[in-house]
Amino acid sequence: MAFKLFKNGDDLYSEGNELIKRGEFSKARGVLQKSINKEGGVNDVAAAQVALIDMMGKLDKPDCYSGLIAALKNLKSDDFDFGLTHVDRDRLLVEAELTFRKVSLMIQRAQKKDLEAVSKNLEVLAQEFQEKIGSDHLIIQEIFNNDTTVTGTSEFFNLMAVSFEALSDSVVWENPSKAAEYEQIAMGYRKQNGQSGSANEARFKAYNNTCKCWLCGRLASGEGIHFYSAPADISPALALESSCEGTSKNRDEESKHIYICRACYSAVSKRADEIAYGYHQKAMSEMRAMEARLQAEISSLQREISTLRMMRSN
Repeated sequence: MAFKLFKNGDDLYSEGNELIKRGEFSKARGVLQKSINKEGGVNDVAAAQVALIDMMGKLDKPDCYSGLIAALKNLKSDDFDFGLTHVDRDRLLVEAELTFRKVSLMIQRAQKKDLEAVSKNLEVLAQEFQEKIGSDHLIIQEIFNNDTTVTGTSEFFNLMAVSFEALSDSVVWENPSKAAEYEQIAMGYRKQNGQSGSANEARFKAYNNTCKCWLCGRLASGEGIHFYSAPADISPALALESSCEGTSKNRDEESKHIYICRACYSAVSKRADEIAYGYHQKAMSEMRAMEARLQAEISSLQREISTLRMMRSN
């Protein structure tokens, strides 16, 4: 068989597609780009394939979806192959546009910015995933994760859960009981999506939990937000005079932890930090003084050694 030293654009296009089938995406990208430069194969298809390859490992980055959307809009064919996956252009375009919005909103959600607006936009997006994709699986998940279980419907339930979790975060500082309600709704959506919803259940219980601060006696709702559980040595006599039930509880049932409101907890913590910092500064000062003394002794010893050497040489 004759060996072709210089491959034309069509040869490179075919080679790139074979590399995709073998899962060698990095090599395929370079070959397909060369094919485009040499006007080989179908350039707009190759550009779409390159845009897909560029998404590897970056499915949580909005920019990679922008590149794919642009490539798909320039694609003249109604469909194309990416390795062993046959891709419908319009369906993938819809998915890419929706997922671009999803990733952008998830970043805002993580930054806890404008949570009420994020929640509303997530709810709208969830409905669009349901209406536009429905029971069809997501192509991008199939290509990169070999997963055909993620559908427009499962994204609907997932995004609705995240929407109510964002609402919960937006009100938990002012209204823990309302935050608990939102967590309960989010848990329902996660369970409909085949998830346990255990994290939502834990937050629901914590936000509904109310205690009486052991230190100041103030009532506080929302464990982990407005009050904390702290390990303590509670004697039997103290246990008898305290409570572990109802909204007046100020310790746990086993008498190993006390409940402290956020104000008292932060005051004690900050004072402890100040004391610790003072000890740290004192220790560092003593270390520097000791280092100076050692350096002085070393210098003195070096001078003595130098004097002895000079005496011996004379």
